[in-house]
Amino acid sequence: MGDAGDVTSGGGSYDAAPMPDPSSGPDLSQLRIERRDDGERAPRRRGGTAKWIVGAVVLAALVWLGWSRFGGGGLGGKTEVELGRVQKIGGAAALTGTAANGYVVARRAAALSTDIQGRIVELRVEEGDRVKAGDIIARLDTEQLEAGLERTKGDLASAQATAEWARIDFERKDKLLPQGDISRAEVDQARVARDEAEAHVRALEAAKAESEVMIQKSSVYAPFDGVITAKNAEVGEVVSSIASGVNSRGSVATLVDFDTLEVQVELAQTSLGAAKEGAPVQIFLDAFPEKGYPGRVRQVWPTADRQKATVEVRAEFLQRDERILPEMGVRVVFLGENQETQPPAAMVPERALIGGEPAVFVFDGQRVARRAIQLGERSSGGRREVVQGLAGGELVVLDPPASLSDGDPVKEKEGK
Repeated sequence: MGDAGDVTSGGGSYDAAPMPDPSSGPDLSQLRIERRDDGERAPRRRGGTAKWIVGAVVLAALVWLGWSRFGGGGLGGKTEVELGRVQKIGGAAALTGTAANGYVVARRAAALSTDIQGRIVELRVEEGDRVKAGDIIARLDTEQLEAGLERTKGDLASAQATAEWARIDFERKDKLLPQGDISRAEVDQARVARDEAEAHVRALEAAKAESEVMIQKSSVYAPFDGVITAKNAEVGEVVSSIASGVNSRGSVATLVDFDTLEVQVELAQTSLGAAKEGAPVQIFLDAFPEKGYPGRVRQVWPTADRQKATVEVRAEFLQRDERILPEMGVRVVFLGENQETQPPAAMVPERALIGGEPAVFVFDGQRVARRAIQLGERSSGGRREVVQGLAGGELVVLDPPASLSDGDPVKEKEGK
């Protein structure tokens, strides 16, 4: 047996550090790891490895608890499901009968322009502005016209003075004729001069009136109450009644009388029997299909379109609101006698029913909630009417698995 500091193990040996004296302070130099003569490190103690194992187990437990607590779905993760949306069906979809698509148009609209060509110096409207009949929409440059008017006024004043002198001269000479103090020829000449002067005055008065009309026409006025739906020119551009050239505009703005908005539809000739003048209709805007506007057929066009095999029909609104705009797409349902519009309803996919029962799983973005519903009588395209429990727009689980429970975390299947 060797010395106390010499330890033999596994065919090799290393020098163990001597035990420190408890009465003395810590000797840090004794903490270094001794190496054997061949340069290999001594084996580690097993206590440090055990600590690492315990720490890893605790960390894994914490991760598992957090995953299952905040939507991880336990060790299995979130359940993948297929989702569908509850539709709000009403209006045209809830009616039966002849229907046709069309557009909102105005019975009275105008492209505002001028009778003369000129450059815009003032534009007083923007899109959406409401104007009254007689309001000025735009003004053209009138400097040249006003200068011509002033010149005509000056010529007119001179011509009026000349005509007045000619009239006086004729009257004076005409009085001298009976006395023989003047010849007939001189009197006739004075009469002609008077008539020519008066005619010249009338011509200049007409020229003055024409200049004033041209100046008045240089302003664009609203012919009726309405809304500006388009601004077709800007200040500095040239406008005329007939556009010519790249810098010339045919109109300044478009004015629409919203009180004359109606619906234009192309109805198939085979369905024309449903579109009698005065017949009731329901009008549904494509942008807001849940609401129907009552209306009636105003006019059936007196001719058909041979190529389309359709006839144009105009239907007027009996009620309007601010959502109705020109050129909106609409669907018109021609109502039969005593037919009423059914109220909108939520329609749930039949695949969402849990085991055929009146209940569904509603998805809130993370988890599902079981919700009992009351079904109605209507069904369409694999959907059932819901009269209570769903409002429309909710996401529901399709073909819910039997293992799915209230409050389970789920996620939508990829590609769905």
